[in-house]
Amino acid sequence: MRKIQFFLFMISTLFIFCSTADSNHGILNLISYSKKAGVGYRVYVEDGYAYITNNKGVVIFDICQPEHPRKVGEIRTGVTFGIYIDNDLVYALGRGGLVIVDVNDLTNSVKLGEYVSKEEKLGIHVDGKYAYISSSRGLEILDISDPRMINLVSHYEYEWAEGVTFVEDIVYLACYKTGIQVIDVADPQAPQRITTVAGTEGACDLHIHGDLLYAGCHGRGIKILNISDRKSPRIIGSYFDDDGGEAQGVWGDGAYLYVADNYHIEVLDVRDPANPREIGDYPKVVGAHDIFVDGDYIYVAEAKKGLIIFEFKKDQAIELPE
Repeated sequence: MRKIQFFLFMISTLFIFCSTADSNHGILNLISYSKKAGVGYRVYVEDGYAYITNNKGVVIFDICQPEHPRKVGEIRTGVTFGIYIDNDLVYALGRGGLVIVDVNDLTNSVKLGEYVSKEEKLGIHVDGKYAYISSSRGLEILDISDPRMINLVSHYEYEWAEGVTFVEDIVYLACYKTGIQVIDVADPQAPQRITTVAGTEGACDLHIHGDLLYAGCHGRGIKILNISDRKSPRIIGSYFDDDGGEAQGVWGDGAYLYVADNYHIEVLDVRDPANPREIGDYPKVVGAHDIFVDGDYIYVAEAKKGLIIFEFKKDQAIELPE
């Protein structure tokens, strides 16, 4: 009799677990994917188009109908990692350096200029006339005011840096070994490192929303920082899951944090940044490298499926219990 009771208990427990898993899985609805993107490294979405970097350059998709992404263009720049889009200009960053391409006509993209460099280029943020680049040797600042004549303004030599972002004359540089570096670039010709944010070792991807900086870290999960004092970030929250704490790509909007962590796509409720909690998990990905959110849709650059598009059902997420 006891064996039967134990068996029934285990079955009921499994049912509850599966129901919860289905609920979490249910708020992330796989819409479509396209292997035409190749091995996806980074993804950027702008004006109804998704740009995916890969081993050959950049593949462009029309995503006006997310259920049916349609390849509409390709930019051959060789192995490409970082990407930024601004005013119909694509800034493609890779092993060969930086290439700026005019994509006003997607059927006939025009290469405007190129900056050749030996260092591995990994991340880029464009603001005004400057491009801030994370590379295998730290931070580079380029003058891109004339795309046909790209000039090196300064080079802050440091360690291997994967991600970079910028706000109000401050660059946050994601360094794998030591963590996030805070660099004053008010004078672009003489960048000054202010501090290293302790506890952010393994940093690889960064995303800013208002006064919050979200950091994805290799083997150390997620860090949420308050940057209301731009020069003195404070860690106010963290999240470490059960798959080794891997976080390749992050995107936060103040309410939710979206994470590409190699083998999962996760959504965290971060309305209380001190206590992030997972509300969605899609485990069927292989090599999820980057993530971009636009409206109700999540775009992922992945190694096997290339471009993956999910729908995030926010109305269901709000109803999930604490």
